[in-house]
Amino acid sequence: MNQTYLFVYTQGLPKNIQACIKADAENIAAFIAKYPSAPVIAFETLNGYFLLNTRLGFIDRCYDQNYLATQLIPVLTPMQMGERSIPEIVTLDYSELTLEDMPPLPDWNAWRDYGILEKDFPAFRQSLLKMSNDNMKTESEEMER
Repeated sequence: MNQTYLFVYTQGLPKNIQACIKADAENIAAFIAKYPSAPVIAFETLNGYFLLNTRLGFIDRCYDQNYLATQLIPVLTPMQMGERSIPEIVTLDYSELTLEDMPPLPDWNAWRDYGILEKDFPAFRQSLLKMSNDNMKTESEEMER
């Protein structure tokens, strides 16, 4: 998972939560463990690409299965089982974000629901990166004129 920050929101609580949080396994796990009764918690990149969601404290869908298995589950499970305390959630105010904080394209297949298969994802991501770089070149050329 190549993101520095994530947008997280809850659905179905008496008072829903929306926040920008630090995107590391401990922080994501802390958010899930802190709100186990939330009907839905969703985590997305700052530019809206889906990473994962939960239903009543259990992970429902996660598009980055490697991240889920190797980083998130080993931290989340002890918190949910009461074997580890839930740390404070590190949040960030959107006004603190700078251009350097703009997220890169996800390194997981966030386009799965749009028919992009796992085997096709590396080539698809490369084409998106190329298009993004081409657009940046065009914009900088126009600014020089």
